[in-house]
Amino acid sequence: MSPSFPVNEAHPDVALAGRPVRATLRGRQVTAVLFDLDGTLVETDDETTARLARRLAPFGPFLPGRDVQRAARRLAGWLNERFNGGLALLDGLWLDELAQRLARRWGLIHANSAHRPLIPVAGTVELAQSLYGHYLLGIVSTRSEAELRVYLAQHGLAGIFAVLVGADSTARIKPHPQPILYAAGRLGVHPRHVVMVGDTAADVQAAKAAGALAVGVLCGFGDRADLRRADLVLPSTADLAAWL
Repeated sequence: MSPSFPVNEAHPDVALAGRPVRATLRGRQVTAVLFDLDGTLVETDDETTARLARRLAPFGPFLPGRDVQRAARRLAGWLNERFNGGLALLDGLWLDELAQRLARRWGLIHANSAHRPLIPVAGTVELAQSLYGHYLLGIVSTRSEAELRVYLAQHGLAGIFAVLVGADSTARIKPHPQPILYAAGRLGVHPRHVVMVGDTAADVQAAKAAGALAVGVLCGFGDRADLRRADLVLPSTADLAAWL
């Protein structure tokens, strides 16, 4: 695991010298924007829901309102929350990498690969391209750094994100603040000028613990109750364009 880098508090905006930084949130100027991957930049949450819906289809007559899709999404969200909670607990015991390897082997989560392209959340590729040059951009995910690089290559985004933080980048993972502090340190930005964008409570919790701002998006598993501590909640990640 790589150690966290110290934050450059004296010159937090040196990497953006001469570039306009427009947005403020809660009176704090935004210099860097960090994104979660699953459910925030890519549609893997919908893929999980579709798989569960196929398995629940035989039980349709017994589900509330006979709505298989709604039941599948609620179940997927519940499983995601429990998995993330369990992963965070195992993270504290240094067992999170083993748990993720086993989950991939058992098909509970799926690895990124050049042969299995991920579908971007509508408008997010264009969003990243439009923000580049105005804000420092990064991805903070529980996937590996290698998986994040594959995603960027698939969608022509290599070079746009200044920092990639995966589960193998730091000793701890979200909801621990270390990944966000690590990303801020790599960017030379104080955490108070960083926005973390994500679809789960773990993203919001990590941002708050790091002293960063949190933007919740409703295009993944999280609902408004899950994201209630966020500084801003948007229908979709692409809606960030209007705010920034």
